[in-house]
Amino acid sequence: MSRHPETGLTFSRRFLPLFTLFQLGTFNDNALKNALIALITFGGVIFLSDLPSGVRVPVAALIFTGPFTILCAIAGQIADKVDRGVIFRWVKRAEVVIMLIAALGFYFENIHILALALGLMGAQSAFFSPTKNAVLPQWLTEKELIRGNALMSGFQFATLLIATIVGLFVLSMGSATLSLILVIFAVFGWFAAEFTPAAPAPTPDLKINYEPITATISVLKKAFSHPDVLRPLLGVAWFYGLSTVFVTTLPDLVGGTMGYNEQALQILLASSTIGILVGSLFVLVVGNMRIWGPEAVRLSAFGIIGVTLFTLALVLVPMPLYQGEAEFGPVGDFIADPHSPVFIMMLVGASICNGIFVVPLQAMAQRRSDPAIRARLMSAGSVLLNLFVNLTTFGLIGLGALALGPTVPFWLIILGSLCVASYAVYRSIKPVERQQPGVA
Repeated sequence: MSRHPETGLTFSRRFLPLFTLFQLGTFNDNALKNALIALITFGGVIFLSDLPSGVRVPVAALIFTGPFTILCAIAGQIADKVDRGVIFRWVKRAEVVIMLIAALGFYFENIHILALALGLMGAQSAFFSPTKNAVLPQWLTEKELIRGNALMSGFQFATLLIATIVGLFVLSMGSATLSLILVIFAVFGWFAAEFTPAAPAPTPDLKINYEPITATISVLKKAFSHPDVLRPLLGVAWFYGLSTVFVTTLPDLVGGTMGYNEQALQILLASSTIGILVGSLFVLVVGNMRIWGPEAVRLSAFGIIGVTLFTLALVLVPMPLYQGEAEFGPVGDFIADPHSPVFIMMLVGASICNGIFVVPLQAMAQRRSDPAIRARLMSAGSVLLNLFVNLTTFGLIGLGALALGPTVPFWLIILGSLCVASYAVYRSIKPVERQQPGVA
């Protein structure tokens, strides 16, 4: 791990350019994806017309995640072979070109060009993600890792919220405005990448396997052969699985059970996102305190226990229910409902604890990884993350087909999180003796 003087992290060249280009890229990814979804769902755009309407949006989402999953293992190898600062610069230059392609798609109102741009952004993100996770321990000191990850993750979810709102409002704001925003942000991200310091490759002689399936199997084998790294990677994947359940289940819960409109849903989604931001920033403040034990294991355990308890409270407290005659209750009635404040507080509490749970795990995985194969291990984490998200999505589709009720997914969260919490508490009491990176 590289060592640096404690000169302040946030505005240092080691962190600020990376933080900036990461947030701008996150915005562009999600604004473009949600704009495409809005055009398909509300804009009358014909896309995959042979498929049922409920299937088109998930398929559109796969346009992004498909290339990401296919290329992630190859990208991890490249990030172990090539200077990571150089990779950032090339990736961000590519993003400018991709956003120009997206602008053409908006200009010609061509959904296929927009789908191409979204797929290219998925491929671009595949190269960015393992590189970002591998370079943080290279540029940051050990004490700075938790703080750096807290800033990255916390503001990522704030960016996601803003991007979702901007993308979904493409029909009202106009595609030209969105195109201009996307291109400007891509250019700013490119400029930020030009200020990143060098990050020499740990294995410049590595022979790259360009076959996606065998490359993916190879990085997963490496992850499973390093259980001290695999455990936090699985924890991060569980976090994203939880987030998928909340984001996917809330629309049906709000519209189908509570009877309120999409503005009430937006309040709940915004509350959840703000909660994760608060949880991440809490880790930023207290993460390095000795009370949390080595690598803040106890803090992560505290977080997942909180997720379990707040989610349990969420399904047990009375829900706000619309009593009027309209098809969907207005947001004013939702706010005035006496049960809404408690429900929102339980949701925010679960989200805060989710943020507390994940940040130490991200730092743990980065810190424990052998520098020579760190990017490949991080790419394995991205593959596992996508696997958890996709399995969760298909599971929710199955539960929906069985019509078991909108609270069943939350009960599954409670049971799964209880298992994770039990293991986290066990590890906080009996931590694994930590090996130095590079020791198998």
